[in-house]
Amino acid sequence: MTTCAGAPPAPPAVPAEICDALRAAQHIALISHVNPDADALASLGATWLALPELGKYPYLILPTGTVSRQLQYLVRFAGLRPATAQDVRDCDLILALDTAKEKRLNTEGHLEILTRIPVVNIDHHATNPRFGRWNWIVDSASSTSELVYMLLKALGCQITPTIATLLYAGLHTDTQGFSLSNTTPPALRIGHELALAGARIPEVCERLHRSHSRGEFELLSVVYRNTHISGDGRLAWSTVSLDEITARGCSASDIDAQVEVPRSIEGIAVAILFTEGEPGIVRLNFRGERGVSVLELAEKFGGGGHHASAGARMKGTLAKVTGEILPVAQAFVAGLKLEPLE
Repeated sequence: MTTCAGAPPAPPAVPAEICDALRAAQHIALISHVNPDADALASLGATWLALPELGKYPYLILPTGTVSRQLQYLVRFAGLRPATAQDVRDCDLILALDTAKEKRLNTEGHLEILTRIPVVNIDHHATNPRFGRWNWIVDSASSTSELVYMLLKALGCQITPTIATLLYAGLHTDTQGFSLSNTTPPALRIGHELALAGARIPEVCERLHRSHSRGEFELLSVVYRNTHISGDGRLAWSTVSLDEITARGCSASDIDAQVEVPRSIEGIAVAILFTEGEPGIVRLNFRGERGVSVLELAEKFGGGGHHASAGARMKGTLAKVTGEILPVAQAFVAGLKLEPLE
């Protein structure tokens, strides 16, 4: 006998005050987090393209050099143009997207605006402290792109093929191709609707997954070569030094998703990527598998994010930071109660 599980849960409605704040504003500054990923760029690009339909003037805050070579595709595809400092100063609203903490906003050259312009804060990070005047934080959403899609629909904006392609890119990457636990019925439904709206899915997948430069490919080999596994097989980690990054002609913005290398090992519960993007600063990318939440682990070191995907930044050399983090991480995974792998 077939059992019906019932209708999938409906996505949360866009709060009326969020729509009202955007409708009331005229000049809107759009901003996301430092080292923007595909979800951040997709959310920025979609709103940047859609808001003029409402008679608004959007201004993009996207400092030079903060977008990886591979993700420059999304910048070009959307035709994004960063605003001038004067444009931003004239704005009457900030729309902050996909940023877990205020200090993570990509504000280089524009920091003063945060002290005098009200903020609409839209995000899906569980640790977001609601730093805006108006906040819409949905940690059950697959991505901020999912929320932006709902926002644009609520505002009555047209989902053009270009906007659909951008939002599909954000949705696809944050769910790892609809393979992670955040692949919910609403996420799949929105992915379907974006496809119907003309999202260029094969192009997105090729440009974001099969377009490594030679230097990026060599950097990926470094991550593989530097990967280690704990004795109990529950923790895998890799390290990339600043010298290893620059020797391949790459920069800190080009390394992020490479945490998927240690994560891909069968049986691990936690994966960590340590990267030295600048002298004296080490970035930590945490990923959880087998239902393990790494958020608590990231918060121990001043970080945050999602339950299955979190991060932190620490001062110190690569050797010092890894030496401090690994014993804590190994103790963490040793204490986990995990179902045996079949």
